[in-house]
Amino acid sequence: MTSKKLLVYYSMTGNTKAMIPFFENLSFDLIDIRKVDSIDFEPYEFIVFGTSTWGRGLPPKPFFKLREDIVNIKGKSIGLFGSGRSEYEYFCGALDLLEELLQGGHNKIAFKYKYEGYPRDSDFIKFKTILENTIGGN
Repeated sequence: MTSKKLLVYYSMTGNTKAMIPFFENLSFDLIDIRKVDSIDFEPYEFIVFGTSTWGRGLPPKPFFKLREDIVNIKGKSIGLFGSGRSEYEYFCGALDLLEELLQGGHNKIAFKYKYEGYPRDSDFIKFKTILENTIGGN
């Protein structure tokens, strides 16, 4: 039996969405966080969050409405990825905040990948390798 996998993402300008095709071939359920008010994370064994970082290191506003759902995730494998701007003090700080929230539930952070702006070819290659090594992608 294969484990259920979920990608929860936010993409305003396309920087995060550019990585979505990697998940389509890995049997992930995909949820655009802007289109939901809550998520039942329980059926999923592997959950990936993809997001950009805003301003001083915050996740985009749609993540705040799911804060309680996210904090209550327990015993899952977690992946984190997203874009940011390195000139800000907290480069991709939204990923760091999500990691902190998720570690309280005895979750395993399988990977965290940060990249600058729109992913470059080297980012696509690195990210594909990360997914292959952690999830077994093709």
